[in-house]
Amino acid sequence: MELTGWRGSLYHYMDWAMKLAYLNILWLAGIIIGVGIAGFFPSTVAMFSVLRKWTQEDEEELKVFAHFKSEYKKEFLKSNKYGYSWVVLGIIIYVDLQFFRGIPTIWALIVSLFFFILGAIFIVALLYAFPVYVQYKLTLKQYFRNCLLIVLSNPLFSVLMVLGFYFPYYLMIKIPGLLPFFGGSLISLVLMIISNKMFTSLEKNNKTGTEEKGI
Repeated sequence: MELTGWRGSLYHYMDWAMKLAYLNILWLAGIIIGVGIAGFFPSTVAMFSVLRKWTQEDEEELKVFAHFKSEYKKEFLKSNKYGYSWVVLGIIIYVDLQFFRGIPTIWALIVSLFFFILGAIFIVALLYAFPVYVQYKLTLKQYFRNCLLIVLSNPLFSVLMVLGFYFPYYLMIKIPGLLPFFGGSLISLVLMIISNKMFTSLEKNNKTGTEEKGI
């Protein structure tokens, strides 16, 4: 018997809460198995892959553990290479910013402003990093380029991504007891939902442009 009304809504949200808690535990387990350094990125990719299935393909009967394990193993090397490329790039931007901020000249101020803006773009692009990774099959260079282009060409979605990260993060800070159960999965779910809408918008625009060229 299918529940309706408020009981149906309550069941729906409780079901999602349980699924997210289970996925978050898998994510933490994947990080621990990889001793943190080698486990974070493949575990995060596996988590986003599960969320993509749930939010985009509506696969209610997805075997979560089997899919998570498969993606974790399959993407282990590539995801670490991808993830630590982001880390290195972020360190370079940060070091350059701090270096030029320490020089008391006008030109250094201008250059430091450039790196500040570049750093802001980098942070927003980073929010797209894993949704884009699980959505498309690209080279590492193409992943970086696409994330950058998405940020620059879709400012509204970029603002939504920042807010989509901030509010769940703020909730976790205010209620630390939620961290073991939703610390990664809830934030990732919001980012994946927003990214799905952006992907759909891009596909529609590309289809429209193709049809106009055909005409």
